[in-house]
Amino acid sequence: MLVAIPSKGRAGRTKSEKLFSNIATLYVPENEKQDYLKTFGRVEGVPNSVFGITKTRNWILKNTPEKYVVFVDDDVQAQGYVELLETKSKSRRLDESVWIQTFSRLFDVTEGMNYKIWGVSTEGSTRATYPYNPFLFYSYVTASCMGIINDGAYYFDESFQVKEDYELCLRHIKERGGIVAARYVFWQNEHWEKSGGCVDYRTQAMEADCIRRLMRMYPGMIRQVKKGGSKYSIMLDFKTKK
Repeated sequence: MLVAIPSKGRAGRTKSEKLFSNIATLYVPENEKQDYLKTFGRVEGVPNSVFGITKTRNWILKNTPEKYVVFVDDDVQAQGYVELLETKSKSRRLDESVWIQTFSRLFDVTEGMNYKIWGVSTEGSTRATYPYNPFLFYSYVTASCMGIINDGAYYFDESFQVKEDYELCLRHIKERGGIVAARYVFWQNEHWEKSGGCVDYRTQAMEADCIRRLMRMYPGMIRQVKKGGSKYSIMLDFKTKK
């Protein structure tokens, strides 16, 4: 299994590799590799000609022999599971060994369903995590924490500079009838608040354009676009399967 953490322009400021200190590999532009190696030992240089997160993720998939690839963003803010108490909910962090066990089980479930992709809850609210309803099979997943069975069946659409993970999720659901969305664990990132990564080239116009394209490509699966949260988020409609 490969835990791949793409990163750019954040040498010395990333967090996710600290959680996965024994298994993760940082994938960074070749010209930044030495800067990242000052604080973490497993760093792979991606050719500088490979620009943007979408092409970077595909490059990783095509340049590893690992069958099971887990993508996590480099800017983890909170992670773990939610314990439901009588009067409130409490989040509990997981360590590396438990996450690796969780990833392995999710790949087992994914293969058992004849799917290729799984993802965990990536929303900040504990209300989005359902310990008593751990799996949804017609929901969204994002590449903030996503597992892909790397057999060549699925790559990210490189015409999408952003929202590429939503496109992949919708395509998988349309082609295979569902996806594994694990809702008993969560992985929350900082995203827009930190410089580097996608923040350096992502614009509101780019976000809006990709959302419009998704709505044309997958009619009936995107209910509305809502400004808020991480600026341009998509509200997906999974009640009607079209």
